[in-house]
Amino acid sequence: MTPDTEDTVEILDEEECWKILSDASLGRLALSIANEPEIYPINFVAHGRKILLRTNPGEKLFALTINENVALETDGVGSQSVWSVVVKGKARQLDSGAEIEAAEKIPRQQMTSVRKRVFVEIVPTSVSGRRIQRGPENDELTASDLY
Repeated sequence: MTPDTEDTVEILDEEECWKILSDASLGRLALSIANEPEIYPINFVAHGRKILLRTNPGEKLFALTINENVALETDGVGSQSVWSVVVKGKARQLDSGAEIEAAEKIPRQQMTSVRKRVFVEIVPTSVSGRRIQRGPENDELTASDLY
């Protein structure tokens, strides 16, 4: 195939998505507050096919207690491609001493100087991703571009 006809979008399988998630630490958490979408930048760690993050009491944590349905997205740019992974799932605050103790032992990269005191776990209901090859823009539309 020539570069103009190559399929530049690769749908990632779940294993590749988890590999990307395990290497990432910064993402965006989408949730609903009073029926309005909100997105928060978050620091997270993928561990045991779950996502773990820390936060403090406030609007975000309050929203998670009212509506557990969330989405997390992380992405990146490489020299040859760009990629995005989306995790949809159920979020819950860890509350038992044993859960919190176990979560504190999981290595994670802290991005801010603010101490986050509450652990939140996201149990995925779906994980999807795609990688798009970088290159010059092609102005020709195909049938799939129209739908």
